[in-house]
Amino acid sequence: MFVLIVLMFVVWQIGVGRTETETAEKITANNSFNANGWFFRNETVVEGISGDTVKHIVQGGDKVQKDAPLAVIYSNRQALENGQKIEVIDEQIELLKSTSETITSTNDLVKVESMITSKISEITAQVQEGVVSRTQSGVSELRNLCLRKGISNVGTEALKEQTQKLEAESNYLKQQEGNLSTVISSPASGFFSEIVDGFENILTMDKLKEITLDDIENLDPNQIKTTKGGSLGKIVRDFRWYFAMSVKKSDIEDLSAGDKIHLRFSQMNKDIPVTVENIQKQKNNEKALLVVSGMEITPEILSLRYQSVDVIKQTYTGIKVPKSAVRVLEDSDGKPMRGVYILTGSISRFKPIDVLYEMDNYYVVKQGTDSADTGVVAGDSIIVKGKDLEDLKVIK
Repeated sequence: MFVLIVLMFVVWQIGVGRTETETAEKITANNSFNANGWFFRNETVVEGISGDTVKHIVQGGDKVQKDAPLAVIYSNRQALENGQKIEVIDEQIELLKSTSETITSTNDLVKVESMITSKISEITAQVQEGVVSRTQSGVSELRNLCLRKGISNVGTEALKEQTQKLEAESNYLKQQEGNLSTVISSPASGFFSEIVDGFENILTMDKLKEITLDDIENLDPNQIKTTKGGSLGKIVRDFRWYFAMSVKKSDIEDLSAGDKIHLRFSQMNKDIPVTVENIQKQKNNEKALLVVSGMEITPEILSLRYQSVDVIKQTYTGIKVPKSAVRVLEDSDGKPMRGVYILTGSISRFKPIDVLYEMDNYYVVKQGTDSADTGVVAGDSIIVKGKDLEDLKVIK
């Protein structure tokens, strides 16, 4: 029995004295917080009703000029189908004419085949990233390239004959179309969005000038129109948009007007740069109003109104160091110096650390160089558990 107890004690001592390490890795951490907010834009709703007999000429996010055609409204379904046929035929005519001028050698055909492969890869990547809204123009380009390849081996006279045949068909359909369609033009210059949510005349630039925290908190997301149909769309007249949020005071103590930060929306695959425009704080209130502005224009941004967002105040890239590994020694002047021990072979070495950002269980520290005493580098074996550690000590 005594021998068993002694053995258990020895095993326990070995376990207590065992040195444990963790491989240092490079990471990026964000000093951020989450908030809910509302988009303010300079918007004009387009006069016209959307529906099954409407053919859109522009897509969400497209830049348009005042009086430029946005859509064609047909009187019935048959007229719409004729209009779609005319569009396809006119594209084919243009392709036939361009092909007869540009496809003159085998090298030209090889170039087209290369462009088809590249376009397929581009569309595939967009679908995998979930950016479906940008694929429509790519699909149209791919279709045209395939048609161009298909007619590249046809003789000049055959191309001319086919072009004349298609032109006659297009003219006939246009005569049949007559007065069965109406063109809707843009009421202003700007960016088109097919989303009309009912807040276009509420969250205006004039309202933004006098907005308060109470105003933002009293807005009801349930009042946003989410069904399609109705209005044809809207024009966002300015590059710059604004996003107003109700936030905790403690989250913005280090922010002030003019600061550059980023917003991260779940619908987009990149962070959006914005500028802090206004901060309003009230006494006896733990919350504050934060207003930022941005100039990134995408179909997703134009379609959003009320949104949850990660506000990224600063991004830190460095080496991840567990807090349990940090020791405090004295430097040559007797001042405290934070650092960690790393294990090189069987030798422990002390490396000072320069903390960039603190998380719950670890620090992000400035990455050192390959020199032994300039800080931690990726791949170092950081000692997270050890007994009687010293610099240049042999660890058994």
